[in-house]
Amino acid sequence: MTTAPWSHASWAALARLLLVPMLLAICAPSLSAAADEQSDAVKLVETVRQAAVVLGHGGSAEGQLRSISAAFDGRGIAQAVLGTYWRRASADDRAAVIDALLYAIAHRLADRLERTQDKTFTVIGTKALANGDILVRSEFRRPLHGPTSVDWRVRHCRGQLCIGDVFVDGGSVTVQQRDRIGQRLAGNGGSIPALVVDLRKGRV
Repeated sequence: MTTAPWSHASWAALARLLLVPMLLAICAPSLSAAADEQSDAVKLVETVRQAAVVLGHGGSAEGQLRSISAAFDGRGIAQAVLGTYWRRASADDRAAVIDALLYAIAHRLADRLERTQDKTFTVIGTKALANGDILVRSEFRRPLHGPTSVDWRVRHCRGQLCIGDVFVDGGSVTVQQRDRIGQRLAGNGGSIPALVVDLRKGRV
């Protein structure tokens, strides 16, 4: 008894059966890596929050500032904030303004987050953005206040994950700093050293 040749539909069905396991084998590692990266992004945010809480409660300023500064993309934030002033700045001025910006950001976060505890701070979820960044969505609650949303934009920099921006109730900290700093530089003749002093004294 001879076997009838397979039809095109039979070959197509077999191809689909073989293709699905292959695709799963190929995609599974990348999906696992993406999940691990999002988990690492959440851990980074929690590290920054804990450091900000300690700083806000009067803990070791140097250690907490170092921890927060290391978690942020200081160079990227400074470039976005300074705009054309960045291109004209010397290497020393760039380094000084990066440090001063991170100092200002750390203290603003401490002011915002010092009253948060594990039970009042919640990570709602994460979202992979089209450009490869990860958005970590969180919120915290304070007595007599409604929930405050804090979204953290995490990206790759210096060979590791770092925070490129923070959105408080939808408002970008980078954009707010850019507007304030732009006004300050326009009023001081574009002096980066004067800006650095203002940042460290909390005037911007």
